[in-house]
Amino acid sequence: MSQDAAQLVNVTILFADLLDSVRISSVLDFWAYDDLVTEYQYYLNSAADEIGSELVAERYVKGDELALFLYDRNQVERNRTILSLPEDDPKRRELEAENAECDNEALFSALRAGIMLKNAWLSSPVNFHRVTSRQLPFDLGIGIHSGLCVLRERGDGTTRIEGYTINFAKRIEGYSRMGRVTRLMLSRTATQHLRFVRREFVVIRQRLGFISHKPRGEDLKGLQAGLELYELKFFHRLRILPPKDKVVVFEQLLRNDPVNIWAYHMAVEYYIFKEPNLDKARELALLAYANLPDNEKICYDLGTIAKLKGELEQARFFAGRAVELNREWDLPLGLLCDLEYLGDADPQKMLAYQRRAYALCPDSPQRCWDLGEAYLHADDRAAAKEYIGEAVSLYPDYLRSEEKRTLAGELGVLGEAEPDAQDCD
Repeated sequence: MSQDAAQLVNVTILFADLLDSVRISSVLDFWAYDDLVTEYQYYLNSAADEIGSELVAERYVKGDELALFLYDRNQVERNRTILSLPEDDPKRRELEAENAECDNEALFSALRAGIMLKNAWLSSPVNFHRVTSRQLPFDLGIGIHSGLCVLRERGDGTTRIEGYTINFAKRIEGYSRMGRVTRLMLSRTATQHLRFVRREFVVIRQRLGFISHKPRGEDLKGLQAGLELYELKFFHRLRILPPKDKVVVFEQLLRNDPVNIWAYHMAVEYYIFKEPNLDKARELALLAYANLPDNEKICYDLGTIAKLKGELEQARFFAGRAVELNREWDLPLGLLCDLEYLGDADPQKMLAYQRRAYALCPDSPQRCWDLGEAYLHADDRAAAKEYIGEAVSLYPDYLRSEEKRTLAGELGVLGEAEPDAQDCD
């Protein structure tokens, strides 16, 4: 086959598998296990249909395994053009930037897909019955990796994807059963790339936490030892929450299993942000905190709940605890700044918190804007203009907010407010 018929593209791959399927099939009779797999396939296919990414190029469900392949078909032609251009050619840099943007979108889509798939399966009828019967649900193991693959056109017009990337992604999914928290596992390549992806006014690493794993060679079925994998530890406000009729499953699962961090995220964030019920959110968060007192996300949520209830001292305690537990996470520092503003409003303390947060995420428009406001409270308009200007350059849609557009105008960041700008949702 000619080289033109087989092209290299960067593909993000997700594998999902029913955990402990061999044990489950050994204790269920043939028909019960067949019914389980049928339901599994239905709910995973339904969830995959809702992912909505134009980059889901291929997908299959076979037995208890789901595979998603995400890539941009236009990358094939871009790669041909890139190889024909000198390294310093502006057009080449433009095409490489397009490839990078597509890779970012594929990785973020894969992460969202993993969360959506797990939610769909954990809240399916079979697991709803198990959870309400005080049994642990049938869980999923998920592996995500991104790398180069070969695309080959089949005779029937479809595309075959081949390469080491697929084998490695499958090994990651197999290792996910060794996870200690969510059993959603990513390669080092995917994790490091994903953390720097920017979505609107935040950088993804502001919303994610990971646990590092160093598998032994035998754990990865023949792949070399020394590789590092990352298990998703927590995720914050990624706009992936269960519908109202499903949240009860996650709430009950958390009550049955207070260390189930996945159930915690779905239930507590729902009751804080989607359908506010701060008393229930606090009850569930305290239940999880009693069992996982060293989890920074639980402490941060308890601080947020206390802030919303006007209990500033308790909010400071939990926000400070979150900072102690994870000094690489910027959001608790931002929360401490908010609490200072609501309380004594010491401009120097606010500035100190925001400078520490900015140092952790200098490429985040949110961190730039917040630091600019902190400088403004400290009466340093020159620094405020610098960081507000940087925030606007990174995320121009800030100017769709009347309040932010007015502040930017007062600082001289804008010559004149845009007449057609509208408020953010």
